[in-house]
Amino acid sequence: MDGAEKHERKRLARMRLRAQRRRAGELRGRVVALSLVAFALLWAIVFAQMATGNDPVLSEKQNAAAGARRKPHSERSAGPVLGPAAPEPTELETEGDLALEEEELEAELERELELELIEAESEAAEVEPEPVITGQS
Repeated sequence: MDGAEKHERKRLARMRLRAQRRRAGELRGRVVALSLVAFALLWAIVFAQMATGNDPVLSEKQNAAAGARRKPHSERSAGPVLGPAAPEPTELETEGDLALEEEELEAELERELELELIEAESEAAEVEPEPVITGQS
């Protein structure tokens, strides 16, 4: 192998290395760009859901809370109910039940407020304790 052939092989090796580095750089750029686009797209979907009020996490809690409020206490048993299914209530029965539940909730809130008021009055009536005197003061 003479000097010219050796020089040519080195030149070809450098060209291959440059091409390999260029391809790796292009691949990295594509991966970064694709990742950023995917992130932006997913973020936009989540933002659009939240902006329109369709938050899936909150809707599950609201549905569970609404279901718990609609069922009377006797129907909230831990075990399964055996036997024939109860007929669906008519519209009038549902409205009457809702009105009854609203009245019960209002009465319960009034009782809680009265208890809080009594507690606040008893705390205000308490006499402050005398200051503690130590040997260091």
